[in-house]
Amino acid sequence: MFGSKKTPEEKATAARLSKIRGAAAAAGVTMFGGKFRSPNQMDVPIDGARITIERGEEAKARITATRVALTGIFALWLKKDMTKLFITIEGASGEVLVQPVAASKEPQARILATLVNGEATAPQ
Repeated sequence: MFGSKKTPEEKATAARLSKIRGAAAAAGVTMFGGKFRSPNQMDVPIDGARITIERGEEAKARITATRVALTGIFALWLKKDMTKLFITIEGASGEVLVQPVAASKEPQARILATLVNGEATAPQ
């Protein structure tokens, strides 16, 4: 009579997206319309996404396939900032988004990763 009723699954999905949206905002990651977004990068749908988190000091020693894909040969000369975390969001269809955030936001980034991945993400 007053609109459509949501099923329990729809309510659970809406609650999960709301939690993810809050965690993404706290971690410094933009989420809009069911996708993670960042300027000049591919949008990554939340469904099926996987998040990995690297500290700058861990990432410095290696060149990731993601960096090569995003920057080409210039990945060899790019330096990663040691005061930042790098949140890599990979979509189910191969989309990749790399978001640098302040290292002080590591707890919020780990909460976001846990909500999206569905498992704990302990520091490495």
